[in-house]
Amino acid sequence: MPDENPDERPLPAAAAAALSLGRMVDAIRHVREAEGLGLMEAKLRVDAHVRSNPVLMAQFEERQARMRRRVFLWVLGIDAIIIVALLWWIIWR
Repeated sequence: MPDENPDERPLPAAAAAALSLGRMVDAIRHVREAEGLGLMEAKLRVDAHVRSNPVLMAQFEERQARMRRRVFLWVLGIDAIIIVALLWWIIWR
């Protein structure tokens, strides 16, 4: 099987299990350990697997959208606290 395209081979079971839980970093680590690849090669291999699987791709896109919303809400909350503190300082000093 040396002629087989590396992107078409299935990922190691531990990497596939990690991806199903949404743990891309762990999946990359498992691919590196199982196949002896460097960090970049393992990342490209995992990314290619995710791109080839529409269900995984949708899960990761949803997770990224959720994380962006969380960050936005945190930033909005911190901004609101700063504005309230500034108004309090301006009015009551």
